[in-house]
Amino acid sequence: RLCPSDPLCTALYSLPSSIDFATRVAKILARKTAKPTYVGCSVGFGNPTVEEEVAGVRAAVAEAMKLLGEGEKG
Repeated sequence: RLCPSDPLCTALYSLPSSIDFATRVAKILARKTAKPTYVGCSVGFGNPTVEEEVAGVRAAVAEAMKLLGEGEKG
């Protein structure tokens, strides 16, 4: 059964350096838009701090929401 607060996420191809980032962004976008969301990511972050990774996720989600025309929602 679908639970809007816990979206289903399946990695189709995993690059270890970016799969966690893509999964986080996809789940956040799925919750905010209530739509199926597909996110690809091939970014290499090295060894970011928690703050740097959170800032990256926030920036990616903000830009995606702006492109989707939903920047002020949620």
